[in-house]
Amino acid sequence: MLAAGQGTRMKSSTPKHLLPVAGVPIVERVIRAGLAIEPERLVTIVSPEMLDLPQRLGMAGEFDVALQRHPYGTAGAVMSALEVVDGVHWLVSLLGDSPLLTGEMIRHLVDDARESGCKATILSCMLPDARNYGRIERNGDGNVTRIIEKKNDRPELRQGETEINSGIMVLNAGWARDALARLPVNPETGELMLTDIVEFAIAGMAPGDPWPVAAVVGERDVSLGINDRVEQAVADEVVRRKVRERLQRSGVTIIGSDTVFIDETVSVGPDTIIHPFSVITGATVIGAHCEIGPHAILHNAILRDRAAVRSSTVTDSEVGTGSDVGPYAHLRGNTVLGPNVHVGTSAEIKNSHLGSGTRVGHFSYLGDTEVGEDVNVGAGAITANYDGSAKHRTSIGDDAFVGSDTVMVAPVSIGEGARTGAGSVVNRDVLPGATVAGVPARQIRSGVPSGISEE
Repeated sequence: MLAAGQGTRMKSSTPKHLLPVAGVPIVERVIRAGLAIEPERLVTIVSPEMLDLPQRLGMAGEFDVALQRHPYGTAGAVMSALEVVDGVHWLVSLLGDSPLLTGEMIRHLVDDARESGCKATILSCMLPDARNYGRIERNGDGNVTRIIEKKNDRPELRQGETEINSGIMVLNAGWARDALARLPVNPETGELMLTDIVEFAIAGMAPGDPWPVAAVVGERDVSLGINDRVEQAVADEVVRRKVRERLQRSGVTIIGSDTVFIDETVSVGPDTIIHPFSVITGATVIGAHCEIGPHAILHNAILRDRAAVRSSTVTDSEVGTGSDVGPYAHLRGNTVLGPNVHVGTSAEIKNSHLGSGTRVGHFSYLGDTEVGEDVNVGAGAITANYDGSAKHRTSIGDDAFVGSDTVMVAPVSIGEGARTGAGSVVNRDVLPGATVAGVPARQIRSGVPSGISEE
């Protein structure tokens, strides 16, 4: 796989090949397509700053990298690959900026190359016009004779339905090793161009030899290479449309699908409804019979069955079975809601665990908090979890009742079945079953939670 280009037209401090399409880096998409055909070895030709590519992608051990030791064009990149690959009969040359390539397309190309035995087998595409791609030229017998770049072509031959070169090719490795070593420098570019190997192969034919070059017409999308942000956006749109269609066919309802953006890495269960203007990204997993949106943002979220997130943001957090969030709430930083939890309007919860049946009123904030089951947190109640230098935890026991506008100054514990009066500032532990009120809060009633006997 050729991925040593600098991608300067992307105008980014991030290497082009690491920029995402539908939540997956461009180069990772191509690598996974290549791995799908179970090759003997996958080698990615990279520039020096990308030698750690397997680690960056979290794919250490799944593929190898090698430097482009011959820095003069696509043929030089393939020569660099052949220097580190021995004992193979077929070499598949992929482009690291072709994010719409699939393993199925590669398999079809390889199968055709094996069947025909051609020295070079090209993956071509039919486009409404050739645009900036190299055009495939065939003779009267339908054999490929050359690939003509735009600057060397006649404009009238590039209009209308045109067969173009995708840049993806299967080569007889033994022949290619020798051919590339003898390939002349392209006079137009001053580089060794892999496309010139077509004419080189034909020129080397002996009388009676089978035609050495073939082209397999693939899906139109595969031709899209990423050279700038516009092409990145086009590829992103294509993949996201396919993701939505796949989910719809698996039983997911998507309303206003053009306004819904879902990464390819997302999983959604059947009978879930996704409303307009929702964005679902990362490793998000959504169960069955859920309701998402409108205007929901989910990133690396887990939603259990029958959960609902309405006009709210959930990142790196979990929403339990039958729980509902929002509207306008924010869950973040390893928050876990148990089953049947309610989080109200404009509430925010960070790094907290809420037990089954707990309810958090609107305009509340819980940070670094352990909340038991069947707790009521009144509107406007907050945990003051930061003392200016460190974060501290708050603990609220089962069946507790936290009054509206209560401020819990961490570290602090509110016992099982305890109650706080509205507007209280709780800066010390509250005993189980006790009631406190005031600023600072004082105990005004003692007691024991139900189910616990006095000694």
